[in-house]
Amino acid sequence: MLYITVALSAEARGLIDYFKLTRTYTLPYTMFENEQIKLIVTGVGIDNAMMATSALLGLSPPSKTDLLVNLGICAAPKNFEIGEAFLAHKICYKNEFYFPDILFEHSLQESDILSVDEPARKMLKLPADMESYGVYKAASRFFSTHQILFFKIVSDHFEPLHVNKGLAIELIFKNLKNLDAVLHSAKYVINKEPLFSQEEKKLITTISSYLTKAQSDSFYDACCYYKLHQKKILPVKIPSGEKLSKKERSEYLESLIKTLTL
Repeated sequence: MLYITVALSAEARGLIDYFKLTRTYTLPYTMFENEQIKLIVTGVGIDNAMMATSALLGLSPPSKTDLLVNLGICAAPKNFEIGEAFLAHKICYKNEFYFPDILFEHSLQESDILSVDEPARKMLKLPADMESYGVYKAASRFFSTHQILFFKIVSDHFEPLHVNKGLAIELIFKNLKNLDAVLHSAKYVINKEPLFSQEEKKLITTISSYLTKAQSDSFYDACCYYKLHQKKILPVKIPSGEKLSKKERSEYLESLIKTLTL
């Protein structure tokens, strides 16, 4: 099964036609589906994206062979062309960072993406949207990180007043072949060899025992990022001592993230 989340009905328009989806009314959201795909229109914003994604996956829990793609338009710096599609390999929200695993070959650019609480009207250094963080937080309860994809299309250079329904429909339509190619390539990741060795899994578990749940989640995401980009043994060590103070935990996590992501 392929699960698709979009924020706007305009973003769903081309997908409905391309994948021959029909309207369904099983949830109080705008939804479309066929035998292989379920698509939900979440509405704009982090909270809406999180709630709608949770509702969809709670209603129809995925298996280890399923994928979820969050698709939508976004603002980006001027080094991105209008209409350019990319895959997000790092989601940034305030002081939190998440790392979707892209384990397959593709022709698109990869980029960090910043999730924001309201439309950005000034130039930022990263592409920005209002849903990625919410989708990831909800989806990560049901999927492994390599099963969650973020397919984004640049609609503007932080000029939200220039974006309209017609533009969204046009940009999605022009990138349907790119999306199809990505989905086709992504299917084999389910059979990919484990990302971590047994020794690394034990190391991650041990280090996580020194951290809070939120900190251990950030640490695990950073480990995935390192393995995917460096393809080397994890360069981290267990801290000395049996217990860390709150300040020591924060400093330790900061050093781990710096080691794994820089």
